Amino acid sequence: MTYFAPDTPAWEALDVGHPQGGAWLLSGRVATFYDGLRWPGWREEAAALDCSQGTAVYPFLWSEDARADLPATSRRPVPMREVLALSRDFARRTGAVDSGFLGEV
Repeated sequence: MTYFAPDTPAWEALDVGHPQGGAWLLSGRVATFYDGLRWPGWREEAAALDCSQGTAVYPFLWSEDARADLPATSRRPVPMREVLALSRDFARRTGAVDSGFLGEV
């Protein structure tokens, strides 16, 4: 399994397969995985998205500006296609693992 890490502009391998990844997702440990990357009110913002949307965050979560004041970042719902395309573009620019078909959804 791979994912686009919100704190680095790159796709990262999780070094687990789908069965282990699914078990981890159900374990309740996801919250600690994203420590420092969630802002007050993130649950309500996420709940308002439909299944075809993601959240655009600016400055990007991996930037020093965002880390300095995460609640002050600008956030808006965008089509998930845009989130994935931007992720793929960053991966290509940095020479990171290619997302494959995910950037073309």
